[in-house]
Amino acid sequence: MSGQHRPGGLRMAGTITPLTADSSYVRRAWPRDVDRILEVMDAYVASRVLLPRTRDEIADDIASWWVGDLDGEVVGAVSLRDFGDGLGELRSLSVVAAAHGRGLGESLVHAVVREARRRGIARLFAITRNPGYFARHGFTELAMNDVPDVLHADRVPWPRRSHAGHAMELDL
Repeated sequence: MSGQHRPGGLRMAGTITPLTADSSYVRRAWPRDVDRILEVMDAYVASRVLLPRTRDEIADDIASWWVGDLDGEVVGAVSLRDFGDGLGELRSLSVVAAAHGRGLGESLVHAVVREARRRGIARLFAITRNPGYFARHGFTELAMNDVPDVLHADRVPWPRRSHAGHAMELDL
């Protein structure tokens, strides 16, 4: 199944295991998950891989978040920002190190892509330091200057950060 194309360019990266001894799944985040989402993101924020999010920011927009649950514990998180006009951004993808390799990151990406399609988003972006991960899912790299201006709004200061990441796009 690795490398298999889906409509709109999304690919299965082959990291989701068909059967596992663990009970893992992806679900919409609940208000009670906010503090755990922050904890899941902590290592990525500390190493400047992810932009920090505040508790209030996550709580106010909890409907845009999904979490990866492993044996009853939130171990992954991701958000979809819908900018309107067919533009969206996959944001804050994170999985705790102890849960790597179980396919939760891929499941979280697929949850966001499904929701983006449901909302009519035609272009889904991700700004990342790991472009290979997103490329395995069908995203293509583009120059930071080609990213729509609306995506720069909360990246302060954007010019200083622009060299730190890669812009990835998935046409849906």
